[in-house]
Amino acid sequence: MKPDQAEADALADLVRTTGEDLDEAIKWRRLTFTAGGDWHHWVCAVAVTTRGVNLMFHKGALLDDPARLLRGEGRYLRQIPSAAALEHPNEVHALVRAAVARQTDMLD
Repeated sequence: MKPDQAEADALADLVRTTGEDLDEAIKWRRLTFTAGGDWHHWVCAVAVTTRGVNLMFHKGALLDDPARLLRGEGRYLRQIPSAAALEHPNEVHALVRAAVARQTDMLD
């Protein structure tokens, strides 16, 4: 197994252990998670790129992130590098739960 695949699998397992009832599927060439089958407002995804493996949050800009794990400057999308996510499982679980709670929220 390639190192990127092992990291991607570990991130997916981390999301699966949040206690949330999430749907998962390959969407946009990524393993993507959503709640209630709402793929328009997906929750998070595992992205494997040439730059590394990241956990992406669709509405990451709306999430409270006291551990300062989220990276990015887009209107909504934020990401956490896999190493940081795997080192902070409790914080990632809290972010996933918050993302589910704010799944359909929009910026003012």
